[in-house]
Amino acid sequence: MKVTMWLAQVTVSPTSAGMPGAQLLGQMLNWLAQLALWGSLASILAGAAIYGLAQHAGNHYGATRGRSLALAGVIGAILAGLAPTVVNLFYSAARSG
Repeated sequence: MKVTMWLAQVTVSPTSAGMPGAQLLGQMLNWLAQLALWGSLASILAGAAIYGLAQHAGNHYGATRGRSLALAGVIGAILAGLAPTVVNLFYSAARSG
């Protein structure tokens, strides 16, 4: 028995037009990005404080932890800023490919 399948060409154009709650969802994503930036700033400032105090006290382990915390804040800020661009870049690349 032979089964024949017809495949239709399917296209999508992501849009939030007419979607219930789309504006709220967009606002929530903006809030989440803001929280990520605040968290990154807090991490940088706390890391800098820990690094400075530990370095002054001769605590090399604490200084390393402070430096790591500050660096994590920098990376978090970079990721928060790049996230929308990365999503759009990969979507565009997949759509054109």
